[in-house]
Amino acid sequence: MRRLTTGEQQQLRDLLAKLVSIDSVNRNLEEANRDRAEERIAAFVAEHMRSLGMAVEVREFQPGRPNLIGHWPDQGDAGAGSLMISAHMDTVTVEGMTVEPFEVAFRDGRAYGRGACDTKGSLATFLTALAIARREDALPAERVYFVATVSEETGCQGATALMQTGFRTDAAIVGEPTCCQVVASHKGPLWLTVETRGKPCHASYPELGVNAIDMMARVVQFVHGPWQERIRRTRHPLLGTSTMSVTIIEGGSKVNIIPAVCRAQIDGRFVPGEATDVVVADFSRMLAEHLGSADGFAIVRQETYPPLNCPPDRPICCKLLDLCRQASGQTAPLGVNYFADTGPFDQAGIDAVLFGPGDIAQAHTADEFVDLDQLDRATEILLTLLTDHAGRPIL
Repeated sequence: MRRLTTGEQQQLRDLLAKLVSIDSVNRNLEEANRDRAEERIAAFVAEHMRSLGMAVEVREFQPGRPNLIGHWPDQGDAGAGSLMISAHMDTVTVEGMTVEPFEVAFRDGRAYGRGACDTKGSLATFLTALAIARREDALPAERVYFVATVSEETGCQGATALMQTGFRTDAAIVGEPTCCQVVASHKGPLWLTVETRGKPCHASYPELGVNAIDMMARVVQFVHGPWQERIRRTRHPLLGTSTMSVTIIEGGSKVNIIPAVCRAQIDGRFVPGEATDVVVADFSRMLAEHLGSADGFAIVRQETYPPLNCPPDRPICCKLLDLCRQASGQTAPLGVNYFADTGPFDQAGIDAVLFGPGDIAQAHTADEFVDLDQLDRATEILLTLLTDHAGRPIL
């Protein structure tokens, strides 16, 4: 395993501190991006990439939301394939944080700040490993691209838009806080908004109306009862079974009116192999059977995001796993329940895995941090993957 020198460790920490110092909170896509936060961090990352000698292409999918693609024009053999190394630049809100969000605090072997774990730690790790490998003229035969995406935190819109432009590589390592382990599978979200429709009346005469909240109670009963049998029938070797939970309920207008409408939002996490259209059709049919009619409810909104399912025998998975085995004893790829940019990449036919420093349990928290040991280890693992294949193919 290629170990970092003291100077390289300091270079890594300095870069992380600079990345965290830039507010890149992702304001909701439905809102005007007035502060251009993602644009600011993209400008810094692009300039850093250029300082390493990379040619940088900016692909903006919305005003102020630029994806970055960087590579060294003289690197990579024709016909040897291509490898993407990628992480997202945006973060979640800083509201409620108990540590300074934009000024890294290094203490107790950790780096605290918004994005230190998710995923500016991965950005610093990947850029540092690439810089060292380039300096040592020890990059693999494949054309290596560094890709920094935006808008991951609101549903991977940046990665999805990038795939829609036609950009492709043969394989990808995507940064997420995986505790320096290889993740080859994740579930795909299905978010439904279900509406029940009743008949309003004065609450002192409830028998004259139809209570939409009472109807929604039966929907909740269905989701956590008969529907569970349906979604558990497909089992994935790394992910287990799909899940579905009612997470938001809104209904009623006034205390003395029988409610006419009630809405519920439902979070589904489906394993690879479950077709969304089939799932939604089954849900509608079975719910109608449970309620005795399809007249009283409607699915008024649905959002879907693709899962990840990289076969464990793919070279990018095998070779990265071999180094993780040496570093931490990991013997098989993992599956996770959350989703990431790997979903759109997988859907586009790219062999993609998740890998990076930090623990997902620390992502989005009030005192977000990344362990410095993991920051170093992730950098060493990626650096070793690159330099062990200097001039030779990884894939």
